Amino acid sequence: MRILIVGAGKVGSSVAGNLVSESNDITIVDTDKDRITDIQNNYDLQGIVGDATSPSVLAEAGAVDADMIIAVTANDETNLAVTLIAEQLFNVPSRIARVRNDELREYPALLSTAGFRATSVIWPEEAITNYIVQLITYPEALQVIEFSEADVILMSVKVVSEAKMCGQTVDTIHSLLPRVKVQIVSIYRQKYRLDDIRGNTVIEAGDEIFFLTTKDSAMDVVKVLRQRVRRSDRVMIVGGDSLGLQLAKALDDVETASGDVYNVKIIEPDLERCQFLSQNLSSSVLVLHGDMTDEGLFVNEGIANTDLFIAVSSDDEDNIMSCLLAKKLGAHRAITLINRADYIDLVEGTSIDIAFSPTEATLSDLLRHIRQGDVLSAHTLRRGGAEVMEIVAHGNEKNSKIIGRHAAQISMPDGTSIGCVLRKVNGIFEVFMADKDLVIQDGDQVIVFMGSKRQISDVEKLFAPSVGFF
Repeated sequence: MRILIVGAGKVGSSVAGNLVSESNDITIVDTDKDRITDIQNNYDLQGIVGDATSPSVLAEAGAVDADMIIAVTANDETNLAVTLIAEQLFNVPSRIARVRNDELREYPALLSTAGFRATSVIWPEEAITNYIVQLITYPEALQVIEFSEADVILMSVKVVSEAKMCGQTVDTIHSLLPRVKVQIVSIYRQKYRLDDIRGNTVIEAGDEIFFLTTKDSAMDVVKVLRQRVRRSDRVMIVGGDSLGLQLAKALDDVETASGDVYNVKIIEPDLERCQFLSQNLSSSVLVLHGDMTDEGLFVNEGIANTDLFIAVSSDDEDNIMSCLLAKKLGAHRAITLINRADYIDLVEGTSIDIAFSPTEATLSDLLRHIRQGDVLSAHTLRRGGAEVMEIVAHGNEKNSKIIGRHAAQISMPDGTSIGCVLRKVNGIFEVFMADKDLVIQDGDQVIVFMGSKRQISDVEKLFAPSVGFF
């Protein structure tokens, strides 16, 4: 696929890095020469220095032959202008724009194929908010992925020594939870993925377990991996920028697992911004004016009784320091947003429970528009080190390598595995975990786990029916 990326910032660079190793022809455009030089030094792609709102620059970048254009600069106007030019002058089939201005949501026609000609729009703050809300909904999880149909989810949890599954084999989970549909699809041990997971593989303390299950059974699975689960009803947010505001609104609109409302506090150092937050949030959200690393403020506001502390300011150092302080003072869990990837590596091994970059959430939103074949969704895992894909199986036993075959007998690429199938039965999607009895049918929505993005193109080819096969 010929893909043209406009914007070589964090998101653009991350998208390029994810796609360049998948046999795609990538060209990236940016006005900053140093950015282009850096990305060309790291990846095998073409870089163009220039303003992508200029038709001549897009022409030089190969827009006339592009299958897709992804506009992810920091400027909404640039991104939307690029999608318009790409359609009007170059007839690029797929046009994706990143947009941050929430006001534009009120004018959907502008963002459609009738307006700025974007075929898809990505909202970064919305993607990040959804990412965090999932972590709040499912306490103790390190990552939560929901799929398009049914109620199946993928979760990752770190095993503790006192858990029922610690020291037990993978198959033991079925005897502990006999009525639960669950499939362990991957295990990471000391940063390395176990290559061959079998029923007799022993789970150890500290292992990060990725498992598929249904939403109503998710916490039952977590309990046998974590032993004790504390709900995240009391939440403290530091940073009242656009993301903090959107997150507070999201929590104000949903109920806790017990049916109550979330107890939300938001700390913001700018007094004028505090006044704005108070005017735009309900009275149930307590807005506090103060420093994000003020120990006295944290203690006075009951940090020791806080279930979840979330730092989402625009300052990485403040986010890290506030989370470390919150954990020291007794907060149960702490999540921090970090823009610089090297900072994420630094906080590993500290008391901070989850550190993630905004690029992670945005990238997953982009991937479902980029993947080939009938891909319903695609999500990055472990900061891009792995991926899970929901792909529809098409064809019949004559023209497909998977239709009519038992899941356990399909020759999957090394490092990949089928986790489960979503199948419509009497008009309702049901979940079928991958086992020796599961046979793949035409129309099945198959959840595939991939230990590396290098395997993505092989999986896409495996699922593509071929007229000449057999």
